[in-house]
Amino acid sequence: MLTEVTGSLLKLRPKTVWSPGFTLIEVLITIVVIGIAATAIMSVFISTVKTSVDPIIQQQAISIAEAYLEEIQGKSFTDPTGVETGESRATFDDIVDYHNLIDTGAKDQNASPIVGLENYTISVTVTSQALNGIASADAKRIDVTVTHPATGSILLSGFRVNH
Repeated sequence: MLTEVTGSLLKLRPKTVWSPGFTLIEVLITIVVIGIAATAIMSVFISTVKTSVDPIIQQQAISIAEAYLEEIQGKSFTDPTGVETGESRATFDDIVDYHNLIDTGAKDQNASPIVGLENYTISVTVTSQALNGIASADAKRIDVTVTHPATGSILLSGFRVNH
């Protein structure tokens, strides 16, 4: 409060004081800016969360392809029994038996479904192909393709030679 002396009378006059704070417009603008920033950050976060499972699915697809390829390469190059008809995956005994194999859902060596891997589709092709001076009659290329709806296809190839 200011005091002013005029003659013998003392007058009191209120002092104008600016208090720190925000006006209504400043508060509204701040809320709008924070809302826009939060929306942008959340959209990035949501897209990151959606795609965070893709590497796991790809790694599972690679593991499935490796398992199939290892199983096939462990079989004989030529049919030891000479019987090619009426075989199932559990009785496959040579690599050519796997040609055109299509499994909906990953399966083990005995053709039993593996729980949790139902969404994968596995296809196998076995073809004769020359390899570094080895004639095509003595070399087979094995292609294992594993497909999942979320990530697409993974192709793993290997060779088996008649030695």
